[in-house]
Amino acid sequence: MDTQSNGPWTDERVIGILRDLAKEEELPEHILTGKITGDDTVETLGIDSIGAVALIDRLEGQVGLPLPDDFLNLEDNIASIVERLNELA
Repeated sequence: MDTQSNGPWTDERVIGILRDLAKEEELPEHILTGKITGDDTVETLGIDSIGAVALIDRLEGQVGLPLPDDFLNLEDNIASIVERLNELA
């Protein structure tokens, strides 16, 4: 669901997007039920470059703006992604 939403970004909100993408088989299945925290990185979650593109696309739909090309890196954790999203608001 690519509906633009206002309000602060939280770890839980990003984790919800990750779980939605896993339901749609865009991300690894273990993301659906595994424990995810703000300390987990893109890499430790097993998100590959194709999954990262899907995540960026979904985040852009939520933010309503294109994100910079270097917005997401494998070593980024959920908390740092949240921080950058909130800086865009």
